[in-house]
Amino acid sequence: MNRVFLLLVLAGGASCAEPTVQPGTRPPREVVERVQPALEAGRAGLAAKDAVAVRAAAARAVAALGPWAGNPETATKHHPPANPAAPDLAGVRSGWLKEIERNRKKLPWFSNPSGDPKVMTAGLRAAAVPLSALARTAVILPDQREALTPLVRTGADWLVARQHASGVFPFPVGPGLNPQEKVGHLVAKAIKEHPEIVVDGWIPDDRTDGGLQYDHGLCGTALIDAWELTHDERYLAAARRAGDWAAARPLVVNWNYNAFSAGFLARLARATGDAKHLTAAVEKAEVGVLPGQLPTGRWFDAHNACAVYHNILLRELLEVFAAVPAEHPFRPTLRDALVRGLDQAANETLAQGYTGTWTECFARALSVLGETPLWRKALNVNLNAAGQHGAPNLGVAVVAVLGLGSSTIK
Repeated sequence: MNRVFLLLVLAGGASCAEPTVQPGTRPPREVVERVQPALEAGRAGLAAKDAVAVRAAAARAVAALGPWAGNPETATKHHPPANPAAPDLAGVRSGWLKEIERNRKKLPWFSNPSGDPKVMTAGLRAAAVPLSALARTAVILPDQREALTPLVRTGADWLVARQHASGVFPFPVGPGLNPQEKVGHLVAKAIKEHPEIVVDGWIPDDRTDGGLQYDHGLCGTALIDAWELTHDERYLAAARRAGDWAAARPLVVNWNYNAFSAGFLARLARATGDAKHLTAAVEKAEVGVLPGQLPTGRWFDAHNACAVYHNILLRELLEVFAAVPAEHPFRPTLRDALVRGLDQAANETLAQGYTGTWTECFARALSVLGETPLWRKALNVNLNAAGQHGAPNLGVAVVAVLGLGSSTIK
């Protein structure tokens, strides 16, 4: 799986200038070959948890990639007009509650109560994401607490039952494993090379590829959200087991995989007060995420230069920032990285329109980092454009918007 991902990494790089190549295109073979030694050096630096070596390797990759630096593998689709006027938040709230009701029966713990991996069309993120959203909504909107808490309990119980003995939330091998899609292709290749990784329809070990950290981090965070609503210690105990697994994961070449564990561990540190979780979160962010960021704010490789992954990286780093004490030496570096990343996203949004991403990050940043006019305007653009004229809906990102300014979400 790592070899396949290397091809994705090779399509990007970092420079202060905007890419001069068409987004969504791949670099010529000579560029790929030129970058390879830097990527191998970066892999070695990540394995050694050597931030200096990783940054040096990233700089070499940047220089080798030239105009391919930061060029996303998929072109971003924007939805104008970019209207920064204050939106109707009452309408946002009403729309979200209606969406919850419409999709209640589709929740995985109702549509697949036995948790059969053979019928799952997606990983456990399909349960973790709505579980987090429902739990946070119940906390943010007290009038919804009585109605939503039973849904959260059922979902959290279902998710805990899927946890592997090692602490990991495994990947189901079901009909969603489409070899024509990126994730399906990578997993199918791994299964072909190592068929023993499939155990009773699940993959509980990714052979250091790092891909399990995606769903795993979301599942662990969802259980913390469920615990904060219900105070059921079973959910926090499961999150602790998941945290031990995440903390022990090696750093990998995909920055967003490392970020999922960093964000989850930071959230766990806030919930438990355990310093070891915060230490692990900071290390993963400092060594396994930030070295890939460009001075312009985006990440250097083609995969993580895409808006959807830029959003994920910022979201998880915001969780780390929220957990880091004011006097922590990493805090200024992390804040600088976040500001650059958010400014880039906000400027792009104001100039070109809503992308379907960054809504949650803008809302969380305003809460965690403080009121910033640029981010506020970009958030308003997203809220005004979402669901209009073919643009994507806000989805679960609406929860961060509803929680903006509330101490329950900070």
